[in-house]
Amino acid sequence: MPPRDEKQPAAAERTAVIDFLHAKLDAASKRRQQPGRVVLRRLNRVEYQNTLNDLFAVDVDIQDLLPADAVAHGFDNIGAALNVSPTLIERYLVAIDKVLDAAVARPAPSKKVELYNFPGGFKGIVKETGKLPAQCKVRRDTGEIVMFGDAAGTGLPVRPGAWADGIYRYRIECAAEQSEVPVTMEILVGKAGRSFGFFDAHPKRHWVEFEVRLKGGGPWDGDMISIRPASLPKVHFIGKERDIFPGAGLAISDIECEGPLPLPWPTESYRRVYGDADPKTAGLADAEKILRALLPRAFRRPITDAELAPFVKVVEQLLKDGATFDQALRGGIKLVLCSPDFLYFTEQPGPLDDQALASRLSYFLWSTMPDDELLAVAKRGELKKPEVLRTQTERMLKNPRSRAFVTNFTGQWLSLREIDRTTPDSRLYPEFDPFLRWSMLEETRRFFTELLVENLSVHNFIDSDFTFLNRRLAKHYGIPGVDGLELRKVALKPEYHRGGILAQAAILKVTANGTTTSPVVRGVWVNDRILGTPIPPPPPGVPAIEPDIRGATTVREQLAKHRQIKSCAGCHVKIDPPGFALEAYDVIGGYRDNYRALTNKPMKNPTADEFPAIAKWINVMPYPCDRLGPAVDAGDVLADGRKFSNLAEFKRLLLADPNQMARTVAENLVIYATGGGLEHGDRDELERIVLASRASKYGLRALVHEVVQSKLFLTK
Repeated sequence: MPPRDEKQPAAAERTAVIDFLHAKLDAASKRRQQPGRVVLRRLNRVEYQNTLNDLFAVDVDIQDLLPADAVAHGFDNIGAALNVSPTLIERYLVAIDKVLDAAVARPAPSKKVELYNFPGGFKGIVKETGKLPAQCKVRRDTGEIVMFGDAAGTGLPVRPGAWADGIYRYRIECAAEQSEVPVTMEILVGKAGRSFGFFDAHPKRHWVEFEVRLKGGGPWDGDMISIRPASLPKVHFIGKERDIFPGAGLAISDIECEGPLPLPWPTESYRRVYGDADPKTAGLADAEKILRALLPRAFRRPITDAELAPFVKVVEQLLKDGATFDQALRGGIKLVLCSPDFLYFTEQPGPLDDQALASRLSYFLWSTMPDDELLAVAKRGELKKPEVLRTQTERMLKNPRSRAFVTNFTGQWLSLREIDRTTPDSRLYPEFDPFLRWSMLEETRRFFTELLVENLSVHNFIDSDFTFLNRRLAKHYGIPGVDGLELRKVALKPEYHRGGILAQAAILKVTANGTTTSPVVRGVWVNDRILGTPIPPPPPGVPAIEPDIRGATTVREQLAKHRQIKSCAGCHVKIDPPGFALEAYDVIGGYRDNYRALTNKPMKNPTADEFPAIAKWINVMPYPCDRLGPAVDAGDVLADGRKFSNLAEFKRLLLADPNQMARTVAENLVIYATGGGLEHGDRDELERIVLASRASKYGLRALVHEVVQSKLFLTK
């Protein structure tokens, strides 16, 4: 205001209005922050699980037992969004029982099974192959099973299942069938087929060994592993064509299993629950001793006798009512783990005390409770000293537990948690597979970790001359010379069309649906997560753009009509340019000159060109993606009039403001670290954080340190 074609106010008038608004907004922020900038907040379900596991030295997944946490400001640890309900407390009680059961369980004796079998055939146990998926065959002379393509979809289950809870050691004899290069093997766990990991089967027969935690239940009900090839071309056999198929496969010979692996008794987990007491003869005094040791760790601060007394009284009353020692002790422990002092961060308005600061720091960097060293420093009253706080922050960043920070922060800031929200259309993107999906996520996580460990500039998020690739992701990107299963740092050339997170496949997948890309969806994401300028929701009644997978119209043509709506044009001038900059990348992050479409214009099948000897078998689907759609146009004009023709030029325009990316990262770090959104009155401290990191060229590690040392982090 006023419109551009009207007379504009003078610079002094603009400044006066802006200063007036700043003063009013700052005053409003201070009034809202009287009880503290961050409202009372509880542990989210990730933090709750991690804390219980650390308290009792177990590794139990209880997230599925707890309802999903609400999200605000892009994160699920925001106090204002984390409510408590009777249902949630009920689920806590169920989760606590599961953790305590695992902690006190006596390990079952280990046993070794040297030969397993697949249902339907293995080592000659069952000669008929009709029960096997069509993509598999059995060598009758050796009993080996060979799997091709996407064999069995969810994998071939290996019987019997785990007979008792514990960690099992598997050894699988395998080889790459009809291949001079390794074939990737994926291991799935449990009835739901959770992906456990990927391993290379080399051309020469060899053993792959790994350990995995399984839930017992016997041959048919206990957890078992499944095996499948991870990234072979999809195949479709008719009759017994599998017997003459010339393509690569995965051959499985022998499978050995040992477990549960033996553990010393009593285990550390058992001692965390019962201490030195014998539950068969223990009494109230033993319970008091156990709770006195538990409460300071659970509450993450020293406790008084008065705070301990109510929990001991509960145990005493349960014992009087006829409960066993174990039942009574569990009652006391459950009360501890559902109490406000455990569930909530005890932060008072104003500067945080040392104990509250220790908890905030630990849940920021580890997503779990403080360790003994951090609690000891806090107890001595030294943690608030800037040099001590910096030393502890650095120690915690170097600890393997900081992997939780990388996973949880990138999972939400960069939307990596939404990687499975959509499934790519197999007609249009038949090359998408589980190994590629895993590699996508690992690229972005390893990239973030590299910036954090080496204190590299956050400008690398916009553009970089390196990324992390393995052979699968390198093949997807068309980058030569990368071998191996594990990701490694790879130098990039301009012709690879990569560099920065905007050109990483994981980001490109979570900002698209399974069929088409949308400049609107991607543009909104870039504005929110990268530019720090969230776009308001569209006006009610405005229709969405429908994807055209047959190539009759381009998305640019559809958006041009959409932008003729006056109520839409003001936002789309900000949304569309970054979205169009990413149009040269498809829904799974592949670079493209043309859209994929289901039209009548034939083109060469790229998979058939790559595998000419097996072309008759591959990608046989009702409507295969063997057509080219319209050409991609990745250029546009920014709201300020600057033009670009591709992503590389767009990234250069973004980097023209050296503070922009640092400001966005700092803002998201503060929100995630403190559990509260930013107010207008916080902008000066945010700018101080950004400017303080300039000496390190806006290094990511330096930004983390500046956030921890900031007034926003050190006060409620």
